[in-house]
Amino acid sequence: MGIKVAVSCTVLFILLDVVISTVLYTHGSHLSIFTKDALNFNIFESVLDLWLTVLLRASFLLGASIGVSWNKVDGPQRAAKFTNFILLISLIIITYALTKLLMLTELHPLTQEPWILSLICWTCASSLGVMLLWGQLGKESNSVSSSSRRGGRRGSEDTEKLLETAGEEEQEAGCQRKKEEKTSSPATLGRLLAYCKKDGGLLSVAVLFLLISAVCEAFIPYYYGRAIDSIVVHQSMEYFTRPAITLVSLALASSLAMGVRGGVFTLTFARLNLRLRNHLFRTLMRQEIAFFDENHTGDIISRLSADTTQVSDLISVNINIFLRSIIKGVGFLIFMFGMSWKLTMVGIMGFPFIGLVSQLYGEYYKKLTKDVQTTLAEANKVAEETISSMRTVRSFANESGEADSYFAKLLLMFQLNKKQALAYSCYVWSSCISELALEVAVLYYGGHLVVTGQMSSSDLISFFIYMLEIGECLESIASVYTGLMQGVGAAEKVFEYLDRKPKHPADGAEAPETCTGLVEFKDITFAYPTRPETDILKGVSFTLRPGEVTALVGPSGSGKSSCVALVGQEPVLFARTVEENITYGLTDIPMEAVVQAATKANAHNFITTLPKGYDTSVGEKGTQLSGGQKQRVAIARALIRQPRVLILDEATSALDAESEHIVQQALNNIMQEHTVLVIAHRLSTVEKADNIIVIDKGCVAEQGSHSQLMASGGLYCKLVQRQVLGIETGDEVLNPPENGRWKSNGGHQRRKQSSSSSASESEINLRY
Repeated sequence: MGIKVAVSCTVLFILLDVVISTVLYTHGSHLSIFTKDALNFNIFESVLDLWLTVLLRASFLLGASIGVSWNKVDGPQRAAKFTNFILLISLIIITYALTKLLMLTELHPLTQEPWILSLICWTCASSLGVMLLWGQLGKESNSVSSSSRRGGRRGSEDTEKLLETAGEEEQEAGCQRKKEEKTSSPATLGRLLAYCKKDGGLLSVAVLFLLISAVCEAFIPYYYGRAIDSIVVHQSMEYFTRPAITLVSLALASSLAMGVRGGVFTLTFARLNLRLRNHLFRTLMRQEIAFFDENHTGDIISRLSADTTQVSDLISVNINIFLRSIIKGVGFLIFMFGMSWKLTMVGIMGFPFIGLVSQLYGEYYKKLTKDVQTTLAEANKVAEETISSMRTVRSFANESGEADSYFAKLLLMFQLNKKQALAYSCYVWSSCISELALEVAVLYYGGHLVVTGQMSSSDLISFFIYMLEIGECLESIASVYTGLMQGVGAAEKVFEYLDRKPKHPADGAEAPETCTGLVEFKDITFAYPTRPETDILKGVSFTLRPGEVTALVGPSGSGKSSCVALVGQEPVLFARTVEENITYGLTDIPMEAVVQAATKANAHNFITTLPKGYDTSVGEKGTQLSGGQKQRVAIARALIRQPRVLILDEATSALDAESEHIVQQALNNIMQEHTVLVIAHRLSTVEKADNIIVIDKGCVAEQGSHSQLMASGGLYCKLVQRQVLGIETGDEVLNPPENGRWKSNGGHQRRKQSSSSSASESEINLRY
């Protein structure tokens, strides 16, 4: 609905409201009734005051329509700010109309005055219409505001760019608002309950016993009134025995049903927690690697643990209480209407106000809960990051700094907790005042009905007990609403991950009949999702052939590791046994194969010296092993798969010279049977490679064998000069070596002084 349509509907409603209210007030007689009632107004006989409410409604709606039509950009937003105020005014008008109904019935039955009863009903209905129309006027703001702002400020190119940027921001904000509308509280709650479809039988049992418990509790106040009346009025134990026995029977049945209901609900939502966590974790496992780069581990773990637990606990408890309170409340109202519809009307008048307070508080508390969850996730992020890197923290003596950072996040959460406490205090105060005022009104008017013979004393006693029970139901519903909003707030964050579709699904079904190991890069351009504006690879093309070793060489940050999208220089082990780490991702692997792979990786000897051998736990991220030991276990994990294509990102960087030699021999033995891509940093690997590809600034700078590249005197030759021989060059490049000796062509050279100058050539690192 556009603004013009909303305004048109509002104007038509105003005219209709005025006409119908006037016709019902004059009930077909002359307009002189206005003068008569104005001069001799009696609140117990005249309904002029009800007709005057139409002027109040019309003035509000007409003012909003003019404001929205005059200022289509800011008008709807300003109208939306007054939605709660209009809601309060409408509720006051409805309450006054119902009060007027009770006043008029004291003098004569309204069946003789159908026009007055119709006017009261129309006043209530039109007040509800005001709420709906006002809400519609406040919604129509986004699309028009964007175009209006663009139209009023066209000029220079800079201004147009600013407007384009503003338009994009508005579109993003609009998308966010639509997303929030999609994930509204009822929709989220319904989606949570959809997870319980498999437990339909259990839920049916729970609802059945819930109905039994609620029906029994609905009869208890009625028999309380009878029991008290038998003592006060009849003063006879004979009259008292029958309602007392009935009360005991109802209480026992209600207690039994309540216990069964609570247990079944708890079991059902424990199963919900199981499904929710399982689904969430499986969804996370399907996400692309970029997702884990963009989202911190602490945030993900918080969703998986804290939020899912909060969802299942709060939903299970609050759904149980909510359904019980609703069913009991409906049963109580039926009994109350049967006793006195007039007194029930007095009680109903206060319900909307209590509901409004609960709604406002619930929305505010929901927002605070989201903020608390976000702040808690940030605190968990600091804790997780610190604990997982405790060795680094300790090495820099920054324990106090990390503790201060964590405490600062906790202080932010504490500030939000104080707001929650203040909001809760105000809510309890307003709720208690509202309930007390309602109870006093019921007691006063009920006494009037008893004195005038319109109600018996026993019915008044039962009615007042029902009112107290209704108050408890409303209090439970209000607190449940808060708890549900808290659970829904956590659920929305969980569903953000559940609804996320991986940009690059990893569950492809296509596969070649045979894998020969031929790999081709054809004009590959690549950028990381966290930095989409920066191309790491720019039109890279090369071929990896079976049975050949291809080495990627280049300066740090040139894009070598990005060619395989890995950074495997630091092996990652899991907090499991050595055997489980070697066979990670595989099933039914015989122990002989594990030992064979470990032997090829030169890991078998040190593994057998561990306390439990292959059953020894390596600790979190392999902290119980040395760097060289971890790398050999990682190599064994690769070898046990007997891959057709083997990718090594400096797989021997953490090994000592002897271990490297043995592992290198093992790798050389299997390289003849595989396509091997080596991210090379050591000359020993580079020299033996069949093909060397030099990557520089994301492009292939050179390609060829070791001797060819050395002879060309390009970037590869410079890397050898600077790093292998420890030579710094000037503007001119040193000539390639002749007969094993370097010759200068006019530049200057000097050997670096280094503590590792005596290291063998095979141990020198080519990376800088």
